[in-house]
Amino acid sequence: MAVQATQDAGIVRYRASDGQDVELSPAGVVAYIVSGKAQPDPKDVAAFIAKCQARGLNPLAGDAYMTTYKNNDGTTTSSVIVSKDYFVRTATQQETFDGMRAGVTVLDSAGGMHHREGAMVLPTETLVGGWAEVRDKRWSIPAKAEVALSEYNTGRSLWKSKPGTMIRKVALVQALREAYPNAYGGVYDASEMGEQPEPVAVGATVADVPAVVVEPAQPTPNPDAAWLRAAVQQAASRGYDPAEVEQFLLQFPDRRAAQVALNKMLAGVEPEPPAQPAEPTYEVEV
Repeated sequence: MAVQATQDAGIVRYRASDGQDVELSPAGVVAYIVSGKAQPDPKDVAAFIAKCQARGLNPLAGDAYMTTYKNNDGTTTSSVIVSKDYFVRTATQQETFDGMRAGVTVLDSAGGMHHREGAMVLPTETLVGGWAEVRDKRWSIPAKAEVALSEYNTGRSLWKSKPGTMIRKVALVQALREAYPNAYGGVYDASEMGEQPEPVAVGATVADVPAVVVEPAQPTPNPDAAWLRAAVQQAASRGYDPAEVEQFLLQFPDRRAAQVALNKMLAGVEPEPPAQPAEPTYEVEV
């Protein structure tokens, strides 16, 4: 996979693996892609941009986002979270890729263990894990992964409502990483990260990074319509219900908060709605 890139005055431009031209600046990353409410270290922001460029990630399409938390000692910890779609897309772009399978591991009422393709769990069954295999034309034996639900289940968010889907995704991502380690070094799907520390709210600023170079959109009679329409279409292309996405995004008070929530949604992480829904006041730009 060839990733074309150019760099000018702190802005990195490259072509992502999805074929889209991406332009990232440090301040743009802090404003629209970082979540967690802590001020990221400029070095972490630069590392995030470099990793996106090197791996052909498109964070503007939900391929990745960076989350930053403040530790008890005052330092910050940042993680790069990558969507399952990126892992699958990158694998299918490998010339020797030859297919994959993934599913759940369940126990029936008699205690028998079964490996089922997909994520369906019957009411009489107990979900205990997930499995996956990735085939490559170079090997006679596929790369396999099998994971236990108890090691990853947080009991919150999507792990509470869709545990079969989540544990299947963990297994699939691990099998893909086993199959193509050079393509996925240093990037992780959100479901692999387990429990994240609770964020400590601090006033995030961009004083240490260059100013955003993209000029804001000019006011229009309905300033949120263009961005919202594009966001809903993007989420719908990933299988989300357009009406539900639109209603969810309209709860956020500004475009930055809505963009962060959208990035997390597209990366497979269930975002939290704002504490007090408000009418949108943000200008939009696509």
